[in-house]
Amino acid sequence: MQWDSSASAGFTAGSVQPWLPLGDSATRNVADQRADQSSTLWFCHRLLALRRAELGGRIGRYRQLVSPPDQWIYRVEWLTVAANFSAQPAAPFEPAGPVLLSTGGDVHTEPGGVVLGPWQGVIIGRPAADAVSPAAAGIENDPDP
Repeated sequence: MQWDSSASAGFTAGSVQPWLPLGDSATRNVADQRADQSSTLWFCHRLLALRRAELGGRIGRYRQLVSPPDQWIYRVEWLTVAANFSAQPAAPFEPAGPVLLSTGGDVHTEPGGVVLGPWQGVIIGRPAADAVSPAAAGIENDPDP
């Protein structure tokens, strides 16, 4: 990822021509993503903070769950991760607890459970009685993991 929107994307002095292509450094760079709390950079910071808060930073046990076509649902310890890999809303599924993190967009709930939007993913936490809120875990505003 480019560091800033300069001609050299923050990798070299402005007068030096980098030997690798830089891509779209004007709009895709760390400096701009730090300022945008809906960016991929912020999502990764929140994801790391959630892992620290819920799993102590360790890698938990993985267990794949039965899921409809175009969806992937699995558990890591007490967390449920669900992803919709299609351009259509996903079939509802019943979560065990609150949505702790989403890849974006509103998370809709119907009588049958959570309905993921197109290309959306979520991480669902412990049942409400055992839950650690994202804010209490430092997930909401953690700009630097």
